[in-house]
Amino acid sequence: MSRIKCAAVSAAACAAIIAASASAAAAKTSALHFFSKQVYSRISDANGHPAVPPLTVGDRLSFANNDYAGNHKHHAKQATASDHVVCAVTSTITSSALCDGTIAIGGSMIFGDDFVLNFISDAATTVKITGGTGVYRHARGTIVVKPVGDNNDLTIKVSS
Repeated sequence: MSRIKCAAVSAAACAAIIAASASAAAAKTSALHFFSKQVYSRISDANGHPAVPPLTVGDRLSFANNDYAGNHKHHAKQATASDHVVCAVTSTITSSALCDGTIAIGGSMIFGDDFVLNFISDAATTVKITGGTGVYRHARGTIVVKPVGDNNDLTIKVSS
């Protein structure tokens, strides 16, 4: 079920945005790059009880990541952001889920709400930034999450 870890992609992507709060605050539009390492994952049924694959409609996937400036080949030693994504399985036929992601850094958050994730695909996922708090209160843009093994490379384009 290692493909489910790809869902962390969306969470990690959000994390990258906040990690560069200084850059985003200083400029109207910023492009940020991060390597996201998964540190937590959970699968539960519709009632919140732990579950194991195979997944069924209504099951929930939850992931958390530490995010490092850079990419999978070269990145900072210390994480500068963290993120969390929660998804509800909507189809086992298409391996898809409806997800919400949040990334936190320095007292601010960025949100990516209501995005569809294919939880077994190695394809990149694009998440629309829907808002945030603090310095990202009016944030807009996209996060592109590219799976790299069980982790992800993120490219975030954010304007606030």
